[in-house]
Amino acid sequence: MSDSSVWTGRVDTGDDGDARRWHQVVRPWQPGSGPGIAIAGFACDAGVVRNQGRPGAAAGPIAIRRVLANLAWHGGNQLRLFEAGDVACDGDQLEAAQRALGARVQALLADGQLPLLLGGGHEIAWGSYQGLAAHCAAGKERIGAINFDAHFDLRPLLPGERGSSGTPFRQVAGHMSTAGQPVRYLCIGLARPTNTQALFKTATELGVRWIEDLDCQLANLPAHLSIIEEFIASVDRIQLSVCLDVFPAGLAPGVSAPAALGIPPAYVLAAIRAIGRIAGRGSAGSKLGLAEIAELCPVHDSAGATVRLAARIAFELAHSLYRAP
Repeated sequence: MSDSSVWTGRVDTGDDGDARRWHQVVRPWQPGSGPGIAIAGFACDAGVVRNQGRPGAAAGPIAIRRVLANLAWHGGNQLRLFEAGDVACDGDQLEAAQRALGARVQALLADGQLPLLLGGGHEIAWGSYQGLAAHCAAGKERIGAINFDAHFDLRPLLPGERGSSGTPFRQVAGHMSTAGQPVRYLCIGLARPTNTQALFKTATELGVRWIEDLDCQLANLPAHLSIIEEFIASVDRIQLSVCLDVFPAGLAPGVSAPAALGIPPAYVLAAIRAIGRIAGRGSAGSKLGLAEIAELCPVHDSAGATVRLAARIAFELAHSLYRAP
């Protein structure tokens, strides 16, 4: 376990029924642990720094765990929860850290886990994708990325083929194209003012689909589910990514790039539940490859609003995306 001291919290006694909390359920992961949900962190903000964003996201994984520890557990005895530790970035060694994260994800998937990854900057998405792609390579499975984000994250690579928090889905798209597959990427919550015309041109050329923030209201979700369902039907495995800057700055100030408008958390939570239903929960036959949360920056989250929202998203990802057989 990366740091067992974060997995502590309230213990309720005398209650009728199951009164456990996450800290009472989580166990260290090791190969052979069997199916479950495995939490792993990516303690990195090198990509944010390269992208000229506000640093501090490297402290995100441990901050989210501290809040998760005290949340009520609703997985019963069938759903198992594991702690798989953190992958940390040494200085600016982003590419090495992403490869290490990919290896961790691949090992978790081989063990039948659903990786629940906590960032860290959104450069987490290129590292996690590498692990998912390696796992899916033997079966030549088609991977699709669903990203709740105010940004496309399709920026050109930096000199020397170096990535950043603004490039992960450009890198994912490049890998898909190199593998001879069409780019399968759906971005939900996109903010037009923070994405240049050049990025829209790139997205169009790559065949990216998107839903803009103004349309992401709970009343519109039923109409959007047809888009999501069609997208999921076109792939074999899903990389599900939630960037916290997709939410309003008033609700999520502790991010690398706060949103002026943002989309309602209830919309995202309801969409996650729908994705779990459409993709199929559990290990057998599920299209879910991994889920991740990016861009929590605790140093800018003095009141703790953003980390609590991140933990609520993690709670929904765990309980909506996975059900034990």
